[in-house]
Amino acid sequence: MTFQTKLEVPAVREIKNVYEWYEARRTGLGAEFLRAITAATQTLQRNPLQFQVTKAPFRWLKLRKYPYGLHYYIEGDTVLVVACRHFRQSPERWPGA
Repeated sequence: MTFQTKLEVPAVREIKNVYEWYEARRTGLGAEFLRAITAATQTLQRNPLQFQVTKAPFRWLKLRKYPYGLHYYIEGDTVLVVACRHFRQSPERWPGA
C-alpha cells in the first residue's frame, strides 16, 4: 500500500524557516535540506509504520544529514506531517506533548 503525504501548515512554515536559515549560511545548503525533506516524505509514502511512536498517535522520522525530524501521524492512507523540529528543541514542543 502506498500512502499519501500531506504537510500541514505549521510544518510547511517550519520547513521554510529552516530552508531560509541554511540558505543564508551557504547558497545551495537550503536546497539540500529540501531534498532531504523530499526523500523523507517518499520514505513515509512507502512505510510510515516503521518509525518510532513518540506519543500516540505521533511518530517521527529523522532527516538524513540534518538534526531535524518530521513529526507525523497516520490517518487512513494519509500521512499528515505536523512539524519539522530540531532535535535540541525541548520534547515538550513536540506534537502530542
